[in-house]
Amino acid sequence: MLQQNTVLIVSASGKDDLVLRKVLNEAGMHVRLAASCAEALDAMTSDTPPSIVFSDATLPDGTWTDVLTFAGGGSSRIPVIVVSRVVDVNLYINAIEQGAADFVVPPFFRQDLSYVMNCAMRENLAIQTPAAA
Repeated sequence: MLQQNTVLIVSASGKDDLVLRKVLNEAGMHVRLAASCAEALDAMTSDTPPSIVFSDATLPDGTWTDVLTFAGGGSSRIPVIVVSRVVDVNLYINAIEQGAADFVVPPFFRQDLSYVMNCAMRENLAIQTPAAA
């Protein structure tokens, strides 16, 4: 079962990651960190997977597409939000077309991240809940 209010940040570390973590903590989220695709896979297949994932576009052992694959492979789909250091329209379009919940770039603001996460969770719930007959 997904662990509510738990966010996984998959990143090879950097200043922006610290800001993202701080903003998410201030929003009342429990933040877990993974520095690679391998660590992300472990976190997402654990007994208490996160309810949402923020993934850097590039990682030491893969990319956001690997994280997206892991997030869709378990008993519950986990929404993935791709994080980029710069605005990249092609990356944004590619991420959305391949199933990412959203795409964000710094600066990170609590209100914006809350909105993005709420939309991702609502959309994910709608996908996983069969329509009433």
